[in-house]
Amino acid sequence: MTTANDRDRCERWFVRQGLPQLIDDYSATEDVLTRMTPFLAAVVFFEFFLAFGDRWQGWSQALAFLAGIGFLIGAVVMVNRIRGRRPFQLPDDIGLLELALYLIVPAVPAALGAQHGVTSNIATIIGSNLALLVIGYVVTSWGLLPMLRWAIGQLRSQIGQVFTLSMKSLPTLLLFSAFIFLNAEMWQVANDFTLPFFAMVTALIVGIGSGFVSVSAHRLTVDLARFDQWSDVRDRCESTPVAAMVPTDHDPAPDAPALGRGAEWNVGLRLFVAQGIQIALVAVVITMFYVLFGLLTVRADTLMQWTTATELSRGGDWALYWSVLGGEVVFTRQLLLVAAFIGMMSGLQFGVQIMTDQPYREEFAADMTAEIRQALAVRAVYLRQLVSASSAQDSAIT
Repeated sequence: MTTANDRDRCERWFVRQGLPQLIDDYSATEDVLTRMTPFLAAVVFFEFFLAFGDRWQGWSQALAFLAGIGFLIGAVVMVNRIRGRRPFQLPDDIGLLELALYLIVPAVPAALGAQHGVTSNIATIIGSNLALLVIGYVVTSWGLLPMLRWAIGQLRSQIGQVFTLSMKSLPTLLLFSAFIFLNAEMWQVANDFTLPFFAMVTALIVGIGSGFVSVSAHRLTVDLARFDQWSDVRDRCESTPVAAMVPTDHDPAPDAPALGRGAEWNVGLRLFVAQGIQIALVAVVITMFYVLFGLLTVRADTLMQWTTATELSRGGDWALYWSVLGGEVVFTRQLLLVAAFIGMMSGLQFGVQIMTDQPYREEFAADMTAEIRQALAVRAVYLRQLVSASSAQDSAIT
């Protein structure tokens, strides 16, 4: 029982980290759909209020609602009895019977409450529930909600360190971008850009950057999963459910099997999010720098000369003028597009350097990989001490 409880506690820890695919023998029926049970139950409950439709009036609506609830309770008891469970026991695994219960039973109040279009209402309920089931499965299977909470925390942390990040990355990135910014052809291109075309260019750059980040995340995932000795694992398992279970240094070295496809994608997705946040912040910082730099250095006459425009209008060029220290600064659409383009290209260069330059990767990726490394260290202990022990207990019982 102790081993089973420890294993359950460790697996819940993986889920909270947004890495549920690290669970051994990860099962849709036992690990994913069972975690979705509260969500699915809430969907079914709220859909039973469809019994208050246009078919009944007054107390008849309440009776239709209660009849639907009674049908639901009877269906739950019947399915549990068929599956050999207690009448109101929560399911420890979800199969076709439970899924059929979720999809079909909520159609009952739709049929009770609707006076017209009963068939279409039933089809709509079943189709909506199927869509919610698919969405919920994806979100739960990959731990997207815990990962979202982690990403928000990561964003706050990175914003707090944005000054340090900028000071480390700006000098290298500004070397190539300053010459592009003070180039007349770049401003002519920005002047001719329509917003839809700029959006397509943005999508192209983001797509290329995402490809580089994906490759980088895959390489990091493979490297992070390797441990040479238990002392390295022990340091990373502090304040985790397996802190007291790490083998001694005299035990055989960690030999956790390679990550499966699902686990590799799960870890890679979290690395992708972490690295994407970092790259996006670099791009935003560079963009803001060049907006400010352009306000201070590019006068309206110079901008019109570079773009061959005769005037800068408030409507087409978003021209806004301010008087500062006896001079005039102007903000324009062209300035924003040039700064944004350079910011995106700088973010792309930053991402490529993280992937190709080992010292650069060690400097900028250390913080975002620390938690992943910790989770993989916990996995090594989990597989050695808990999964193998559970298997031995099951064999002994058999």
